[in-house]
Amino acid sequence: MNNRLRDIRSAVGMSVSELARRAKTTRQTITNIELHGQEPSGVLLLDIASALNKDPRDIFFTSDVIQGLQKSSTA
Repeated sequence: MNNRLRDIRSAVGMSVSELARRAKTTRQTITNIELHGQEPSGVLLLDIASALNKDPRDIFFTSDVIQGLQKSSTA
């Protein structure tokens, strides 16, 4: 899953450890989402967005993801 998590987390000045604490998960999970495209559960997605005070769509539903979904639905 393409996402903007690392960019947004850095922009707000939050460490991986702090985001993990606020989102009630582990640093490894945050790292896996940021660097390896691991898909978070729905609950974790919302917890991360809440910890960053952002709309989840701004973090996880980037234009390239939406375009990919649109292409697959028309194929």
